[in-house]
Amino acid sequence: MAHTKELYLSKNLEDLERLTIIPDCCNKSMKMLLNTAYKLYTTAEKYRLDGDEEMAYVTYMKYFNILNDIRKKPDYSNNKVAVREKLGDKEANRRKMDALEKINDSLRDRYRALRQVATPPTIISSPLDHIGDTVISNGTTMLSSLTAKEYAKLGVISCESLFQRMQEKTVLVMDCRPSADYENSHLTYNCAFNVPEEIIASGMSAGRLQARLSSQSKTLWASRSVKETVVLMDWNTKDGEPASNTAIAILLDILKNWDPDATYRAPIQILESGYEYFIMMYPSHCTNPSVQAPKQNNNDIEPIDDIEYPSLSDITMKEDITSYAPGGRPRINRASKLAAMRTMNLVSNEVKSEQAKPIDEILRDQANLLQRAEHNDQLLIDANRKWNTIFELKQLKAEGVELSSTDQELLYNILQLENTAEDYKIENNHLREDLNRYKEEQATKKTTLNGETEATRCIESKILERQRLDEKHAHDRIERERLLAIARETKKLYNPPSTMLSTITPPPPSNDTTLIPTLDHDSIVNMQNIKNGVETLLIEQASELPRFDRGMKPPSSTQIVKPAEKSQPLVRDFSPVIGHNVGRGLTGLKNLGNTCYMNSILQCLSHTPQLTEYCITDKYKNYISRSNKTNGQVIEEVAALIKELWNGQYKCVASRDLRYVVGQYQKIFRGVDQQDSHEFLTILMDWLHSDLQTLNVKQMRETFTASEKAWLEFTKAKESLILHLFYGQMKSTVKCVTCNRESATYECFSNLSLELPANTEMCYLNQCMDMYFSGERIHGWNCPNCKTKREAIKKLDISKLPPVLVVHLKRFYADPIKSGAYIKKQNYLRFPLENLEMTPYIARAESRTVTPKIYQLYAVSNHYGTMEGGHYTAFCKSANYKRWYKFDDQIVSTLDTSSVVSSAAYILFYTWLPHTQVSQ
Repeated sequence: MAHTKELYLSKNLEDLERLTIIPDCCNKSMKMLLNTAYKLYTTAEKYRLDGDEEMAYVTYMKYFNILNDIRKKPDYSNNKVAVREKLGDKEANRRKMDALEKINDSLRDRYRALRQVATPPTIISSPLDHIGDTVISNGTTMLSSLTAKEYAKLGVISCESLFQRMQEKTVLVMDCRPSADYENSHLTYNCAFNVPEEIIASGMSAGRLQARLSSQSKTLWASRSVKETVVLMDWNTKDGEPASNTAIAILLDILKNWDPDATYRAPIQILESGYEYFIMMYPSHCTNPSVQAPKQNNNDIEPIDDIEYPSLSDITMKEDITSYAPGGRPRINRASKLAAMRTMNLVSNEVKSEQAKPIDEILRDQANLLQRAEHNDQLLIDANRKWNTIFELKQLKAEGVELSSTDQELLYNILQLENTAEDYKIENNHLREDLNRYKEEQATKKTTLNGETEATRCIESKILERQRLDEKHAHDRIERERLLAIARETKKLYNPPSTMLSTITPPPPSNDTTLIPTLDHDSIVNMQNIKNGVETLLIEQASELPRFDRGMKPPSSTQIVKPAEKSQPLVRDFSPVIGHNVGRGLTGLKNLGNTCYMNSILQCLSHTPQLTEYCITDKYKNYISRSNKTNGQVIEEVAALIKELWNGQYKCVASRDLRYVVGQYQKIFRGVDQQDSHEFLTILMDWLHSDLQTLNVKQMRETFTASEKAWLEFTKAKESLILHLFYGQMKSTVKCVTCNRESATYECFSNLSLELPANTEMCYLNQCMDMYFSGERIHGWNCPNCKTKREAIKKLDISKLPPVLVVHLKRFYADPIKSGAYIKKQNYLRFPLENLEMTPYIARAESRTVTPKIYQLYAVSNHYGTMEGGHYTAFCKSANYKRWYKFDDQIVSTLDTSSVVSSAAYILFYTWLPHTQVSQ
């Protein structure tokens, strides 16, 4: 039996027990159950012999749970002989139970010892846990947060550390996967080579192994004592003590004990989680990032594991979530431990928030708020004063309001300051609630001191003073919007004298949630510039705008000149403004007439390091498709623009060429009207994927799960870097409440669109997630088992997490009270900048993968204002400078981390990928 492995799966037997639950097997055939039970037993024995007590316990328990279900089946008496032949007699099962009891006793003692250790031990990641976490619930550090020295002690190296050493060229990587796998996909690092699995055998010396290598590999093999570090890598080994019968363990033994000719400068290390994990984190540094790892047998118990919810009580229902509101209590489904635990967590958090704060803490909170709010007040007062002066002057002109670019910037600034003021208003309301709780508590105790009474009065007076200021801000905003509405109506009636402008066909109104006829989400159209011919490009686009519906197909490839077919080199017009000491990635984007929605999204994408490096190193050129409807033009323009944003020379540039290309394929992006940034992002993602969809996926297996089949149907066996970065897969499960039959479908997504709670000033992202992924009742579902319409429950789970998770907040909705007019929800959403935990929202199969489940925020697309007038900006965390920046069209400024979370947040960009510096 191998050395007992470190604990990594759980902290106690109770938590480990939850992993042993199996679905309801009553509808499964006896043959399937016998095969599954036998497979469980052989797997459990393998884990026991390998020294993995936790996984041995889990699989042994599943074995006995299935055995118990087998004995309960009606046809058990008719199949006793088959059961005995397949699973053994009572004596054999008694021996299995003895083995389980020994494991149980050993684990109980080890968990007890673990709790008694003052310093929490390192927990190694597991097949059933997420990798890449920095902290788990009790504060225990995961592998990914260890130092390089601590990793070395464990005999492993993280993907991040390996990548850093590859950049420094100080490491030699020996890839011991099969030669066919290596040829299909491997590191692009020039000091990495293949020691094929098929030539590695026990009892070999290093010299004998070297003789079997290719001539090129022999050269690199000779440098093993020269490089600072030697790292071994296979598909997915997770720790420094691999199973003794694996190729990587044999190679490690050869190098450690049978290589007398080499003196290694440092202990040999194994790459944590292998090439499978590295390719997810650094796809652009692998020759074929679409490759699939061979399916493991760890938990390959698919006959029953496809059942997502063994019991209806395991599903947290939407009414359990929506019944919860601040100040109230959620209903608790006590029949389901999982649902009850999650709901009780909500209760616990709310109870904590309802406990009265000490008066000193309330005073400190108020002082902090007032300091920030008063500074914002002064900026807002000054901006409104300037605006009123400008507007009064503009009103004197017969043709109505005409805004210069400076005027527009002032209007955008006012919208942002008003948004900040609204956030401070919500904080002031929460101070009022804190004070009321404190007063109620003191009234109950009847022990209020005179000093505390005076402090209470002082806090109340300042709260009232702020409320009066908030009312003034609201009055100013309403008055400005009223005057602008009048100006818009005046402008509609105004006929410009220019004959050229009279021939322009105005763009038809759109049903977009953010589209306004004239003064829309971004600004009033700069008509004076158009009349003077300054923005000739806009005139050309407007004059070409066709009169057909939005669903019409874009021009065919015969109507559009492909870049490859052009007779002259393409000259792009970025209209750059030279800057001084502009940081790389800190270049702004000019507003070309209500293009802030586009600028915001492009800046967020530009700060996705893996995509940016793919573009600026020209790697994308090797994968462009010319057979799709966009002919590869969109990725070419995006890449060209990203290069300009990251050359560090320009204060700002224009995205005219990209705007022109996207306008060819989607008419709503042609004119000068404001559009919805979420719609632009969704369409752009599809175009970019299509432009790069040339990676052929070789099928490594003959059988596939339903999830894998759906993924293959979506990709058509051709993938792209965009797919690898941004696309995930959703599993929709429908369960009949009568017969418990489940039916599942799968759909790919590039972003999640979450509803915001109604009638709440402040909410939290996890509340929106809980709502989205909770179960809902559906009526009239055609149950394939009952052969009739039944009531059922539908539940969504993520079956494939993307490395970059984009979360869209549905702020705009049609108000039936106002005849379907679109209204914006101004909820102040609290969302984490770090450690967004997605484990509660994933399917069972996904929970067993090595894919990390914890995400970090790196970009936000913001929307300020209302449906009658608004503006987009972006907050992005620079991978090169490790701090946040605000991108407001052409203006780029530093941003305090405390200002990232605001009620303007519209689209959130999270990732579990390392936020690595973009190379030169």
